[in-house]
Amino acid sequence: MPEYGKADYWDERYKSNDTTFDWFVAFEPLRDVLQSLAKPDYKILVIGCGNSRLSPQLYESGYQNVVNIDISEVVVNQMRARYKELDRMEWLKMDVMKLEFPDNHFDLVIDKGTVDSLLCGGNSFHNVYMMNKNVSRVMKRGARYVVVTYGQPDTRIDHYRRKRLHFEVEHRTIDKPVFSSDASPTSNYHVYVMTKTEDSHAEEDAEDEDEEDDDFYDKFQANIAN
Repeated sequence: MPEYGKADYWDERYKSNDTTFDWFVAFEPLRDVLQSLAKPDYKILVIGCGNSRLSPQLYESGYQNVVNIDISEVVVNQMRARYKELDRMEWLKMDVMKLEFPDNHFDLVIDKGTVDSLLCGGNSFHNVYMMNKNVSRVMKRGARYVVVTYGQPDTRIDHYRRKRLHFEVEHRTIDKPVFSSDASPTSNYHVYVMTKTEDSHAEEDAEDEDEEDDDFYDKFQANIAN
């Protein structure tokens, strides 16, 4: 299986194919969801941006305060050069599990496929939790976190309901494009919309986290078994 969670894999993939590509869906099927949640002056973070056209299409739709991050320096440089005329948009090499932004900073965070990549790698549940914890930290109170994934609720939603994340979670679906070659047996992709309910506080990071991890893994496996 490809090592989707590692920068080296993505660097090599992007070096061999300097073009654009959208996992799951492009901007248009998400337009109504995103426009219902965003305002033109919002600070927007797109995590694991890859070579998707989503951010440039957001920009052209009037949402221009967009920061894109990816673990691959290769694709960050490619996208920065490709869209250099979109001068309010930023492209940064950054690990989503170690976000280098202030607390309570963004109004909207978008993930299209990054959680799926992490879940294909080693130590996957912990890595997804570290990503979500970092995302929660940089979100303002009341901000939204939109995740587009092929994962149905029984394999995804509990990752966003962990108590230290301070999320209210809503699940939606969007139709797959008719030309999709996805082998998944369902006709939908899944969209999870998280609303942050409390401000971030640095002192939350330490106490009892390992114990919560153990409880989460046990409950998750029990749900899958049922």
